[in-house]
Amino acid sequence: MRTLSVSYFKNFRKGQIKIQEMAFILIAIVVFFSMVSLFYFSIRYSSLKKDVEFLREQEVIENVRKMAGTAEFAFTAKDCGSCVDLDKILMLKERTSYKSFWKNIALLQIARVYPTYENKECTRQNYPNCDTITLFEENKGLVGHKAFVALCRYEQTEGYKCELGKIIMAFETVE
Repeated sequence: MRTLSVSYFKNFRKGQIKIQEMAFILIAIVVFFSMVSLFYFSIRYSSLKKDVEFLREQEVIENVRKMAGTAEFAFTAKDCGSCVDLDKILMLKERTSYKSFWKNIALLQIARVYPTYENKECTRQNYPNCDTITLFEENKGLVGHKAFVALCRYEQTEGYKCELGKIIMAFETVE
């Protein structure tokens, strides 16, 4: 049987230490790159939230601009591109089938700017002496946009009457 020399054990220990050093370096490299990737993905995720919110905001702005021209809102008695028919909107408020018609919009409201009537919500009983018609509203974190329009209605004594108003739409913020 052959005896092992002392120099063999010294070389064996040096080899073990080098292997352990390399293992620690590899572990440190893996931990470093995992921290870097975690940092990168957290920044990317936060910018993704901002991108989603920006896209929702742009969608609402475009919808607000187009809303006066939709068939549900348009005043068709006269040739008026940005006129909204208040009579139609009041009837639309009572229809539950339109609650899910406009997706991704958390608030849809028509408000009279001038003349004002004590900031009342419109119903059949107090119409036309009211200020706002809220078609739907979700009580969450909302970001709103508005567009000014002419609010027109038919009165038996005066015929067609138009006043200054605005359409207010909002979307939910990303949490």
